[in-house]
Amino acid sequence: MQLTPEEEKLSEKFKIFIGKKIKKSIHRVKGKNLVQFAELLGNTNPKYVRITETADGKTDYSNIVAHPCYPNCFTVGDNGAAFDVINWRFPLKEGEEQAPKLIRNYGKLLHTSQEYDYSKAELPIQHGQKLYTTGFMEKAYIKAGKLWLVVHMDTHTEEGKLVVQSKVTTAIREGGY
Repeated sequence: MQLTPEEEKLSEKFKIFIGKKIKKSIHRVKGKNLVQFAELLGNTNPKYVRITETADGKTDYSNIVAHPCYPNCFTVGDNGAAFDVINWRFPLKEGEEQAPKLIRNYGKLLHTSQEYDYSKAELPIQHGQKLYTTGFMEKAYIKAGKLWLVVHMDTHTEEGKLVVQSKVTTAIREGGY
């Protein structure tokens, strides 16, 4: 990605957000949600949906793992970790009572992509886990009249085992930044 000299200049004021950490978020993995998510995607691969019963008749989700796109549920889904940036503000300047928001008009925000990398994962995502997602702003720049924000996130279990690395990219149209 090559920025023009004008885009480089416009991007300068947003560089203060690069490296800024998002708030830690917590997600509890429930087997019924894993199954429902895979089925909603139309994926009925047994490794995502095959539930069994224990000897006492209880539902057993221990044989399934999360669909590879499941992190969508805690990175961008309902109050996902990446959306912490909508509350970010520029540093307060002298004479200002309240610093301006990074994203001034949420209606101009476009969710453009998400990536999930399991290459360094130590465990699969499974029922019963309590997951903690942390991350930081990896990139912030102006390109083609839009503010592009790239948030990198790492999700770990309570024991500190990595389960996925995620990247969420959003673009904010002019008038929204």
